[in-house]
Amino acid sequence: MTFNNKVVWITGASSGIGKSLAISLSKENCKLILSSRRKTALVELLH
Repeated sequence: MTFNNKVVWITGASSGIGKSLAISLSKENCKLILSSRRKTALVELLH
C-alpha cells in the first residue's frame, strides 16, 4: 500500500502501535495528523 501524497490521521500517536506507525509513515511522502492525550509525549515524538 502506498501513502504517497496522502493525509493520515493517527490517534494515540505518542506510544505503542500509534507511535510506531507515526515513525514509519514519517519516512513516506505523506502528511501526518497526530493526536494524543499526552501532549509532552507527543512533543517528544516530534523532536
